[in-house]
Amino acid sequence: MVVDGQLTGWLSANGDPSVNSKHVQRLIVLAILTVGGSLTLLTGSPIPLWHIETLNDPVAVVSTTKTHLILDNGQRMTLPFITELPYDSPLFQAAILEGIEINDDGSAFGLMWLDRSCGNDPFVWNKVRVNLGDLAGALNPNGIDKSIVHPDAIAYLEECKRIDLTQTIRSHQKGHLTMWDRINMSAVREQFEHSALLAEADSH
Repeated sequence: MVVDGQLTGWLSANGDPSVNSKHVQRLIVLAILTVGGSLTLLTGSPIPLWHIETLNDPVAVVSTTKTHLILDNGQRMTLPFITELPYDSPLFQAAILEGIEINDDGSAFGLMWLDRSCGNDPFVWNKVRVNLGDLAGALNPNGIDKSIVHPDAIAYLEECKRIDLTQTIRSHQKGHLTMWDRINMSAVREQFEHSALLAEADSH
């Protein structure tokens, strides 16, 4: 009887363990729903997402010079529209770290992490394919081939669309791209394509 009295007193003070367990479970479910609901409201997804792109038949780059990529198979290659590579740039080195994909037109692609532009972006882990020519042109517009791209266009890229490593330092120190870097690379690509169309028209 004394034991029963002690048990009754303990339950009175602490509650039924089964009831407490159910209460904890409800709190956990409520917390999960709250977090998931907040993420859905902000990003459109109840959980953080990842997006990982890959390369086709990547070839390792063993070293770089001002003009060439030296590949594991002994090949020395240049990039279309580029006469001088930003070979000592940490961003360029990050792009070739996992090897490069070489296409039939001579273009080459690497892989880089792309940092989130804002908290509304559901992709927390985002690795993207990067055209090395676009990246090289945005890092060093003066390294673009002036015999193909008009000098005025190069001057515009140098002044307005060059990737500034002193900005978004936290991303660049990790060898990551930002949304602004990709915008600058798109501007370089537009100039490349425009110059290629002009060259084709002049050939006819």
